Amino acid sequence: MEGVEDVRDSLGATLIGAFMSAVLSGVLTMQVVVYFRLYSVDFSRNKTMVVFLWVLDCVHVSMACAATWTYLIAKRGSNTIADFIPWTIAVTVALTAIITFITHCFFVQRVYTLGRSLRLAIPIFALALGRLVAALVSTSEMIHLKSYAAFVSQCGWVFTVGLSLSAATDIFITITLLFLLRRSRTGYSTTTDHIIDSIALYTIETGMITSITTIVSLICWVSMPNNLIFLALHFTISKLYANSVLATLNARRALRRRTRFSSEYQPTLPTIIADNTQFNPMPHGDILIPMHPTLKPVHQTFNANFTTLDIERLKTWPHTFGYDPMSVKGSSRHSIA
Repeated sequence: MEGVEDVRDSLGATLIGAFMSAVLSGVLTMQVVVYFRLYSVDFSRNKTMVVFLWVLDCVHVSMACAATWTYLIAKRGSNTIADFIPWTIAVTVALTAIITFITHCFFVQRVYTLGRSLRLAIPIFALALGRLVAALVSTSEMIHLKSYAAFVSQCGWVFTVGLSLSAATDIFITITLLFLLRRSRTGYSTTTDHIIDSIALYTIETGMITSITTIVSLICWVSMPNNLIFLALHFTISKLYANSVLATLNARRALRRRTRFSSEYQPTLPTIIADNTQFNPMPHGDILIPMHPTLKPVHQTFNANFTTLDIERLKTWPHTFGYDPMSVKGSSRHSIA
């Protein structure tokens, strides 16, 4: 590459990116171990997703290390090595896109579960799919051209579009989740509101980490296309996305404990439903719902630390916030937390 004169900005950046990638992969592995220890009876789709993300991450870090070996050892001394694109680099771009797409789909499903609106979920999914397509096209062209200079001049805009769509998807997901969570607040400083506030803060934190890293990588790519600093950041993007999914899954028990702790110090009140059938809240935030054939989705007050919520919405909340529903044989008992 003609503009690459400083090895620190090219090969050095690749080495640092590989180191950062390996560290974040270690963090992800730890989170996977914690997940299977805490949620051994979780939904099978969550388990499958976690295993798939971990396998993809292992392949990704292997490709990053192999690319570093190519730059620093196999092609050492070559005058054109900084302009050369190993196929392992192209593969990391594709793997990053796939991991990002899985993560986006995970949060799109949460948007749909919380909002019950395809009009909110479909546009975000379309952005995520566009990012995946752009990255796969970039991968194909990298393998074909094998030169950064040629790739920047001929297909650089495709890579730019891919990173832009990724950042836009993160921002839209964060804003949509915050809007839906805010709409779910009661406004009376209840336990429900405190949990929603915690989830909203966590949503902002996870969304900011991935979006800021992607935007910084995009800025480096656009402003400094003649060095590989953008690549060092790009190595870490997939790790941050995968870790955001695992952190979200692993945070469920902490939220559940917080709900139970709060409910222990709140008085409970009996509830009268529309057909004059009375039911009482169970201890620790659980509620016993009678299986009456004429039960209608009417607004109920089921606990002094919660306000009015309809029965149908109540049933969907465990899935919306990532809680695991707990069933008891012989009853229709569901754990809110």
